[in-house]
Amino acid sequence: MSSTTPVEADFYEQRATAHRGQRDRLSRRSILISNLRGVSFAVFLISAGMALFGSIDRTGALIACAAIGTFIVFVVRHAKVIEALELEERWVRVNDDAKKRVSPKAYYDLPHQGQAFRTETHPFADDLDIFGKGSLFQRLCVAHTEPGQARLAAFLLAPSDTQTMCDRQSAVRALAPEIDLRQRFEVLASGTLTPAKKGASSSDPIALSPLLKWAEGPHELSQARTLVWVSRLLPFLTLLVTLAAYRGFANRWFVLLFLIGHIYALLRARAFAGPVIDMLAKTEHAMMQVGPLLKLLETHQIASTKLEKIRSALKQGSVLPSVALRALERINSWFELRHQGMIYPFVNLLTLWDLHCLVAFESWKSRHGRSLRDWFDCIGEMEALSSLAGLLHDEPACCFAEYVPAGAVFEAEALGHPLLSPSERVCNDVSTLLAGESLLVTGSNMSGKSTFLRAMGLGAVLALAGGPVCAKRIRISPLQVSTSMRISDSLANGVSHFYAELRKLRAVLVATSGNLPVFFLLDEVLHGTNSRERQIGARFVLAELLKAGALGAVSTHDYELCKLDGALAEKVTLLHFRESVTAGEMTFDYQLRPGPVTEGNALRLMRGLGIDVPESVG
Repeated sequence: MSSTTPVEADFYEQRATAHRGQRDRLSRRSILISNLRGVSFAVFLISAGMALFGSIDRTGALIACAAIGTFIVFVVRHAKVIEALELEERWVRVNDDAKKRVSPKAYYDLPHQGQAFRTETHPFADDLDIFGKGSLFQRLCVAHTEPGQARLAAFLLAPSDTQTMCDRQSAVRALAPEIDLRQRFEVLASGTLTPAKKGASSSDPIALSPLLKWAEGPHELSQARTLVWVSRLLPFLTLLVTLAAYRGFANRWFVLLFLIGHIYALLRARAFAGPVIDMLAKTEHAMMQVGPLLKLLETHQIASTKLEKIRSALKQGSVLPSVALRALERINSWFELRHQGMIYPFVNLLTLWDLHCLVAFESWKSRHGRSLRDWFDCIGEMEALSSLAGLLHDEPACCFAEYVPAGAVFEAEALGHPLLSPSERVCNDVSTLLAGESLLVTGSNMSGKSTFLRAMGLGAVLALAGGPVCAKRIRISPLQVSTSMRISDSLANGVSHFYAELRKLRAVLVATSGNLPVFFLLDEVLHGTNSRERQIGARFVLAELLKAGALGAVSTHDYELCKLDGALAEKVTLLHFRESVTAGEMTFDYQLRPGPVTEGNALRLMRGLGIDVPESVG
């Protein structure tokens, strides 16, 4: 990108305003067409009545024909205007959401928080705010389908191999400036959401499991071939018998017997119709909106290895996925006749309509059912990549990681916390950490220790996802991030705060026996016990981690922990944050400095709140 200036909220407000204008114009046009449609139908009724019961039968009939033709034109046109109006409304919402992403803490109101992907036992997700309100997922996510959100969560929860990460970087870099394409994809994907309830501003992705279960399930009608042939031949034979009876060549009771055969066939078909109706009831809305998404994926021309793989995956069959989905939509539109209460029973009885639709559904499933999951996976991949590309577009000063394919290394220059706005963010350098090396960060309360550790953790997570990192430069090898930072006790389960921390520390130690080097982040390690035991326990845990080849950072407010001996002292770099006091007011610059901190600020904070604690007790 040519500029490194962060995108301001005004950029997205201007885009939203333009679409609001178009939406308002379409709304006025919709009202006009609706009124004209009503007028044309009224003219039809009056002229038809005059033709039937008045004295101007020929003129009335001509006017009635013209009026009903005009009415049909207005109905078709109105449907298109309503569709365009709904699309513009989604464009407005997409840009309003984008504006929130670049406004301090406004992204807390974005709809998708990823709570469905949260697990209490994950090695870092809770500590690094990957999911939930104010989380990284909420800040990044422009995915509106179930596969898209699942793919973004997978990106953030576990590292991939180096080649995959490099391919993602290339795709994110190519997608970042393509804001119109990315937003169009998001607009189309948002159409698959469950329609929001009245008064609600957002809704959840539709669960696609019923659709995929049906698409990948057995071909049930293949076990009832006789019924399929009956659906093809019986209506035709019934028509012949009816004509023969009308001309006196057959007994009219034969017609009744054939109609009883129709009823029997329809009753047999109910067992096969049930799963299809259940699938449509749960996923029809999403299914009807997928075609345009696939069409966009098939036709975009962005150059990237990852995006080319997506395009190639969609072009493997003899029929393009977008064409196949249009065929499925068409079959579904035929099946919609069952909602026409007055017409449906007669049409269904005479033509075996349900059976014909079921045969068409089954035929589609046999040709394309096994490919449907792969098509949704392509949509999900694009949504996840677009989510990462949005961060790079909004903050073009972000960098991509330089991957070290072997060993264990973490190094960053001007690393910042991605969930802080650029105007609030304070960046710090992290000197090269190799296997068996650690930082020990000290500092007073509120000085920035936890934020710094989370910036390291989120920098690693984004780098290992193949996404942009809020840094000037970052080097990293494939690592397993493992943390003990935010401790949740549970009195109901008999788990104390201190015991909960011990379990997390044990999980970090156990992780060192895995396939990847561990990148550990331990915040206020063992702060739930007395000073003597904390120092013994913390030094032991740190020594064991480094002995196992892990690397990372530990924070503490216990200055005694900085007194390290022997090999441990050689492997640990001491750093600190500090505050300044001016006219009795404390200020923090959140800048990392070498060496240990020399004093705390707990007593000053207490006095600042009116608790007149003395300097010493005695």
